[in-house]
Amino acid sequence: MPLQKYMIEHLLYPAMEHRKGNQIRSILSELQFSQNANIEQIQRTRLINLLLHCKKHVPAYANVLPNANIIQADPFAVLHTQVPLLPKRQFQRTAQQHLADNIPDTERITNCTGGSTGEPIHFYMTRRQVESYEAARWRGLSWYGITQGSRSVMLWGSPIELSKQAQLKNRLRESLLKNRRILSAYNLTERDLAKHILFLERYKPEYLYGYATILTAFAQMLDKHRIHPNLTLKAVVSTSETLEPWQAELLEKVFRCPVANEYGARDAGILAYTCPQGGIHITAENCIIEVLDPVTHEPLPDGQSGLLAITDLTNFVQPRLRYLLGDIGTISPSLCRCGRTLPLLLHIDGREDDLLIGHDGALVHGNIIGQLLRPLNGLAAFQFRQHTPQSATLYLVKTIPTLPLNEQSIHEQLAKVLPDTEVTIRYVSQITPTASGKLRYAIRECPLPMEACHV
Repeated sequence: MPLQKYMIEHLLYPAMEHRKGNQIRSILSELQFSQNANIEQIQRTRLINLLLHCKKHVPAYANVLPNANIIQADPFAVLHTQVPLLPKRQFQRTAQQHLADNIPDTERITNCTGGSTGEPIHFYMTRRQVESYEAARWRGLSWYGITQGSRSVMLWGSPIELSKQAQLKNRLRESLLKNRRILSAYNLTERDLAKHILFLERYKPEYLYGYATILTAFAQMLDKHRIHPNLTLKAVVSTSETLEPWQAELLEKVFRCPVANEYGARDAGILAYTCPQGGIHITAENCIIEVLDPVTHEPLPDGQSGLLAITDLTNFVQPRLRYLLGDIGTISPSLCRCGRTLPLLLHIDGREDDLLIGHDGALVHGNIIGQLLRPLNGLAAFQFRQHTPQSATLYLVKTIPTLPLNEQSIHEQLAKVLPDTEVTIRYVSQITPTASGKLRYAIRECPLPMEACHV
């Protein structure tokens, strides 16, 4: 074992546990056991504890939840039938009412989301909550033989706005304490491709970690020049964005290793992780995920795609029951062939506002735009924005600015899935990512119809 990896795992982490009471590794041990246990019973016990806590200590739920006997008799029924859904905007307005009155300010950790869908959400966490999220991440990584000291390179999109001294300190901390180097997405250009490859081959990371779009862009550069870096990677780990099947195939082809998908949110933790057999395992010990109709908010059966409502079972400082992240996904009715008893997500389909409005109000997943446009030659990037059910703008970035594209063919392809929408094509030099560095392919800017079917 390399010296730095040994020191992190056998000296640094035990020292942190001794000095600060860090419990990540003990929680990880529990998760390694529970992934093969009776998950429903674990969820039931944790949900009872959370609901009783909310009834007694959280003003937002004090008058919503029934008495302790009813909660203990059937906590799932209480959650699903008596607790209202919590959209992000509503939480923003009522955040103070969600604070538990028995957790002091000294134990509250401030945090906020990246604001990729609008205004950032500010919230509080506890140390135990943070450690539960981290333990869930390390369990998912452990399925690929990755441990806390494994050397990694993070491909990230947000610049670090620090002074030169602070940047140096941050790089030293990342390198020495986490055995990790950061490769900024803002430096990932073909001009510097040889330099990036030389760095990776000398550094020899055990895994790459980053946004799906950034990892994909890097892989596309390598694939274009038929370059396969001389690396022995345990995995490429995609996080924070929807990982499309074509992206996973490209990453596996270029880097010649498994591709893991980490699904989570800063305000909800690590919600699911892909295992080497391809199952997207829900972190069911830490959360309950419901799939709801995007329009009616009625529960949908397993196998149907819908809006995800999250109940974080580790959040006792500012509980958000049935919290609407804005994500669309599908729960599988089956278990994974790997043998773990953790329930599965079939798909993570993107954001709620990735759903487009098709003919007669039918809802069409925005990923269909990618399926239609990706095969086009000469297209470097695109973004589809539906302003109303009848109007949209398609922004295109060409690989060669002077190269003409067949606009008639593009319109014909789009008309197959959005026949009622008049699309204006505009050419731009680049597609602007969100504030957190993510790139979205399809965005709906108008509200969903009151009545809708799903495609």
